[in-house]
Amino acid sequence: MDEFDIKNGTPIINVRVEQIRAALTPAGRSQLIAGQPYLVKQWLDRDATSLVFGASNTGKSFFALDLAIHVAAGNNWQGCRVTQGHVIYVAAEGGLGFSKRIHAISKELPELFAKAQEQFCHLPLQLDLHATEDADALLTAIGDRPVDMLIIDTLAMSFGAGNENDGKDVTQFLTNIAHIREKLGCHVMLVHHSGKDQARGARGHSSLRAAIDTEIELTVDGLMRAAKATKQRDLEGGKVAAFTLEAVQLAEDLDGDPITSCIVKPQDAAELKRSKSRMLTGLNQVAHQALHDALRDKGAKMSNSEHYPLGRKVVSNEVWYEQFKLRRAEDGLKEDSVRKAFKRGRIWLQDHDYTREYDGKAWFIDEPDRQDK
Repeated sequence: MDEFDIKNGTPIINVRVEQIRAALTPAGRSQLIAGQPYLVKQWLDRDATSLVFGASNTGKSFFALDLAIHVAAGNNWQGCRVTQGHVIYVAAEGGLGFSKRIHAISKELPELFAKAQEQFCHLPLQLDLHATEDADALLTAIGDRPVDMLIIDTLAMSFGAGNENDGKDVTQFLTNIAHIREKLGCHVMLVHHSGKDQARGARGHSSLRAAIDTEIELTVDGLMRAAKATKQRDLEGGKVAAFTLEAVQLAEDLDGDPITSCIVKPQDAAELKRSKSRMLTGLNQVAHQALHDALRDKGAKMSNSEHYPLGRKVVSNEVWYEQFKLRRAEDGLKEDSVRKAFKRGRIWLQDHDYTREYDGKAWFIDEPDRQDK
C-alpha cells in the first residue's frame, strides 16, 4: 500500500519503489533488442565485465594489450568488428616492460598505433581495488574523461590486502569493480592467473567466475597460443583466437645488448588442430624442461657471433644432457639408453621449432620478454 503524509494529505513517493514498478514488464510486451552495443563483436559487449586468465607465460598481457589497441584504433580484431573507444590500461605489474610493449607496437604496427594513440592511456600504478579508497580515487582522477574500456592487469596486484579465496573479499572487490563500471559506463576487463589445478580455471573463489560476463582462457602449445571464450553470458561461447608472439628489437642498452619486446601476430585458428602433433609429452617434455633449467642455471649470452641469437642465452648440449639425465636417474636406465633418449628428444624439439643448435650449443626459439608472470 502507498504511504501518506497525514499532515499534508499527499502520498509519499518512494523513488526506488517507482523504479521497480516501472520496470515490471509483462511477457507479451517484451521487445527484441536488435543490437547489443559491443566493443568487439561476438567477444566483448560494451557494458560488461570480462576475465582473461591463463598460466604464466601464456601471453595474457600481450593479448589484452593487443585487443585494447585495436579497440582504441577502431580496427577489426581477429576478423571481428570493433567499435572504437577510449581505453585505460592499468598496468599494475608491467613496470618499464609495459612501455616497451607499446614501443614495439608503434615500431612494427605504425598505422594501427597512429589511429590508437589518442584513445589509449596506460596507468603504470598498483591500485587497491579491494578497498573503496582507490576505487573512488580512480574515478575522481578520471573525472569527465571518456572511458569505453578499462583493463586491470593483474587482478592479484589490484587486490590489496584481500584474499582471492575468500568469498567476502571477492564480493567486495567485485562490488567496487561494478561501481567503477557503472560510473564510467564502460567495459571492465580483469587479467588474472590460473589456479594450481589449471583444469579448474581461474585462481580464487568461484564467485569471481559467477559474476563475470565473459571469460577468456589463454593456453600455449609451442609457438602457438590460443584465447578461447570459455564463458559468455549473452553471446555464443567456444570461439577461439589464435596468435603467436613475435620478438621486436627496440634499441640497445648501455652494454650494447638488445632491448626487446613482443607483438601479437594473429594466426589461423585451424592451425591449432594441426599443432597438436607438436604437443610436449613424454621424453620430449622432459628434454624441454631440462633445457629450460640448464639455461636458467648455466646459460650465457654469446656476443659478437652471427651464429647465435642476440641477447638470448645458450647452453652446451652436455650441460643440457646432465639436466636430462637427472630426470631419468630414477628409471634405472643404462647410460647408453639415456643418451639415445636425449638425442631423440633433442631432434624432436628442433624438428618442431622449439629449439635451435649450433656448434654443440642450444637455445629456445621462442623467448618473450618474460614479464607476463
